Amino acid sequence: MEKEKLGNVLFYSAKCGQCRGQCEEETQQLDDRLLEEIVLGSREEDYHSRITAAKSWTVMYQLAESRANIVKWLHLPRQAKVLELGAGCGTITSALLKKGAVVTCQEENAHYARLNALRHRQVQEGQLTIYAAPLAQCQPYLDSDYDVVAAVDVPIVEESAGELLLQIRRHLKPGGLLILAAKNKFGLKYWAGNKEPYTKNYFAGLETAGVRLYSRNRLEKLLEQSGFLQREFYYPYPDERFALDIYSDKYLPQKGDLTYNITNYEDDRILLFQEQKVFDSIIEEGQFPFFSNAYLCLAREGAAQDGQTGITQEAVYVRYASDRSREHAVCTEITKHSVRKRAMYEQGAAHVAHILEAYQRLSGQYQNTDLRFNRCEEKRGKDGAVYAEFELLHAGALQEQIGQAAAAENWEKIFQILNRIVRYIRTGGGQVPFAMTEGFAAVFGTPAGVQVLGQTMCSEVSDIDLVLPNILEDADGTWHVIDYEWTFFFPVPHNFIIYRTLFFLHQENKHKKELSMERLLMETGIPKEEADVYAQMEEAFQQYVTGGLVPYREMVNLLERRFFNITELKADYDRVVAQNELLKGQGILKVARKIKKKLTGN
Repeated sequence: MEKEKLGNVLFYSAKCGQCRGQCEEETQQLDDRLLEEIVLGSREEDYHSRITAAKSWTVMYQLAESRANIVKWLHLPRQAKVLELGAGCGTITSALLKKGAVVTCQEENAHYARLNALRHRQVQEGQLTIYAAPLAQCQPYLDSDYDVVAAVDVPIVEESAGELLLQIRRHLKPGGLLILAAKNKFGLKYWAGNKEPYTKNYFAGLETAGVRLYSRNRLEKLLEQSGFLQREFYYPYPDERFALDIYSDKYLPQKGDLTYNITNYEDDRILLFQEQKVFDSIIEEGQFPFFSNAYLCLAREGAAQDGQTGITQEAVYVRYASDRSREHAVCTEITKHSVRKRAMYEQGAAHVAHILEAYQRLSGQYQNTDLRFNRCEEKRGKDGAVYAEFELLHAGALQEQIGQAAAAENWEKIFQILNRIVRYIRTGGGQVPFAMTEGFAAVFGTPAGVQVLGQTMCSEVSDIDLVLPNILEDADGTWHVIDYEWTFFFPVPHNFIIYRTLFFLHQENKHKKELSMERLLMETGIPKEEADVYAQMEEAFQQYVTGGLVPYREMVNLLERRFFNITELKADYDRVVAQNELLKGQGILKVARKIKKKLTGN
């Protein structure tokens, strides 16, 4: 190994000829040059906009901060000694360093490893060491007493899986933690028309073994055979690459939760069926763990002894609102006893403080009503950062009631619920006339036709997110608002808050005709000219929340990935068959080749 120092990072690289053709002297591809340009010329907070401009899957995968969501929620002690395998350009490395960990990275791609070092060259002396070489070559240089080994981007080849896990175990101290992320070979997305990521073929992981995808059962056996007797499984959604939610066996998704399934950033795909509907059926049958797209496993050799690692995970469910500006990005954790909202970045501290103030002011404003706002308290984590902690309520969401009523075509029940929400909004929060304020313009812009709002009634303190999932009903029939993150301390029209409730009901309900926006607006007395203004306000609000950034879930379009609907492809084939007499077989073959090219690109 050749040693050098890049800033405060110790960097070791294999001698030329030992790094599998990936040494520095190789001609860099376009993506590599883009990566280098971004890492050397941009701040981390600017990566998102640079990724958007690059329109490159490789750049997105290597630099998108959302990739680190898989580990951000884990609580590690300060100065935890961590070995990260397959570190790439260092996105997960960055998250570990921010937790105060002392990190050793292994990365086979020498170019990626060097970019990781340059990206973190300002870290404290001794906090980061990087080895640019295959893992086998690094073995003699690695310690045997790491608190944590993180393997979240390591393809596990069937033939050597057992040996890899044994090697990992040798580097862990007694009671040390393995963080392992793996793709599930039976993940629903592979049934639904996504290509297997390593072979780039459809259904390869389902049909054959040894393609680096594993079932939970197979992973359990491999871990047990390698001595990892203590295991906890979690389910990152939509997958382990850009997790928005992390479920556990103690907190599984409910029907209607899994709505974000178009994640073929790296390649085209077929659309064989509507994944949300199938996920709902799978959830109803209690089979979600088997069909989860990916697994996150926390494993130990045995039960950890007190004082060995200090690593405990309280959260049973995590949700990341990471497609927002850094000022508004939050992580929501559900534990056995509470719900916590944490700022994902330092810039979000004011937003968390705002939530705490919102509770106090909303509770006072609605104190003479029977609408309750979930109790919220200021707490401080071990890292010193303030977070908001809410009471964990065990009650049913109004969204579930609406769904059940819609399934039974009980429209009267739906409008009874809506009318109660409307009553709270229009009468419970006070009555002040609308006025265009600086705060209003900063959040909602200056919509065309705003003058039609005239003397529209508002509340002085406005929770604009009184949508159905945010309201629970307990056994006594009392309603509890569990999330009031988007509360503003300036006049916002009551009708706009109602409009948002109706809009999201319409969007998320399959009964579009019976619950059309026209009918919903008419039933609640909102004129169309007002609704047109509210639509503009909602668009401006989303820009305010995201800071104008393109959400990662929309990157599929930027990357120009194609979707092929199986029914459309069949229609193409049927048309050829119908014209058999005219085409005389040659045309069939020609169109069949065309369809194949659509599917495979060849």
